[in-house]
Amino acid sequence: MPTVAAGAAVRSVQLSSDPLATPGAQHATEVEPETASSGATVVSAFQVGRFFDGGSAAIGFATSGDAGRTWRSGLLPGLTTSSSPPGSPTRATDPAVAFDAAHHRWLVATLTLSTDSSAVVVSGSADGRAFDPPTNVVSHPRGGTADEDTQLDKDWIACDDGARSRFRGTCYVAYTDFTPPGVAIGVQRSTDGGRTWSSPVSVPVPTDVPGVQPVVRPNGQFVLVFLDGSGRIEAVRSDDGGATFGSRRELVARTRMRAGQLAQNGLRVFPLPSTAVDGGGTVYVAWPDCRFRRSCAADDIVLTRSRAAGWATPTRIAVPRVGAATDHVLPGLAADERTRGAHAHLAVTFYSIRTAGCHASSCLLDVRMATSANGGRTWRTPTRLNAQPMRFGWLPRTNTGYMVGDYAATSFATGRAVGVYALAQPPRGGRLDQSIRATAQRVR
Repeated sequence: MPTVAAGAAVRSVQLSSDPLATPGAQHATEVEPETASSGATVVSAFQVGRFFDGGSAAIGFATSGDAGRTWRSGLLPGLTTSSSPPGSPTRATDPAVAFDAAHHRWLVATLTLSTDSSAVVVSGSADGRAFDPPTNVVSHPRGGTADEDTQLDKDWIACDDGARSRFRGTCYVAYTDFTPPGVAIGVQRSTDGGRTWSSPVSVPVPTDVPGVQPVVRPNGQFVLVFLDGSGRIEAVRSDDGGATFGSRRELVARTRMRAGQLAQNGLRVFPLPSTAVDGGGTVYVAWPDCRFRRSCAADDIVLTRSRAAGWATPTRIAVPRVGAATDHVLPGLAADERTRGAHAHLAVTFYSIRTAGCHASSCLLDVRMATSANGGRTWRTPTRLNAQPMRFGWLPRTNTGYMVGDYAATSFATGRAVGVYALAQPPRGGRLDQSIRATAQRVR
């Protein structure tokens, strides 16, 4: 049952809790939420029961019909052996959410992992409260049981809801495809509310591309934003509904995150970009970067936006009064589609590590939300969303560090920025106590 955190810096609503006891998974843990919204409805999906070597026992969901004030939650059916009813895969990961306005369908894309195969599947719902069994989008053989043995990774989903777009009602799933002979971004389309999916369109890339982010502009232009293996953030665009793509364009020549230092600290952190698009079609991209700190001493959340000719120079989101040696990481960015341009409302939910260079046994972790009412040109002082700083030892462990997720999540619902994030409390009785929570704020 959702609860309100006592003594929180702001009102924090618990969306869900891990109900499972799957052998080998870490309980009670919920990590890596993602969200989508339409009107006052917000739907979130997240991992439940995280395994050390990759994936989770099930995928949970939580839905609010009143802009984040109250929530109903459950587990997606037919997805894994821990689901009810059960599916065949043993693990699932990387849930992403979209709303198809043309078909009035909520869609959750998930990467499922079996002993011999990995697949991207989509679960659909008319109301965000009862989901159908998953539909297969793409599947490939696996070479083993570890997370790195999959030939598919980091799926994401977006739908064209533009009232004047000729591709309205088209939904896109994008993912990294490691199938030989080389790495590519795979893109598949649905025009029937996620019930069936096209054959893959392959977008060749020279290196690994973790965390592909698809966004759709109101005019129907489909944009893929991604981080490549050399640290560049690039984008490709389709003007024909995902059938073909233009050449890659560089947004950022090189990201500068203290990845090695953060790994030593023990928190799982990647410099993945987070994207959003406003009502006028401006695309915003946020990521963690240390370029604004002397000697790259700590990370900020950094933002760029699309312009008529290229991309704006990156700027940082300042977090005053928290100390110069605090790392800000794992952003989840959103734009209110009812606003645009110089008056666009933006919000980003992110985590802060106190202090940069700390040891895993002494590091403290906070979660914050920052908002802007002028397209990201200025930001209100970020609000801390947790009442008690988290210790890394309260989090599930993975082979790449302690985990809250590879990102936080934010969506707008009737003008309210709804941040959704993983929050941990001290373990109880030898069992972890990590759950998904939400906080909503008006942007002014």
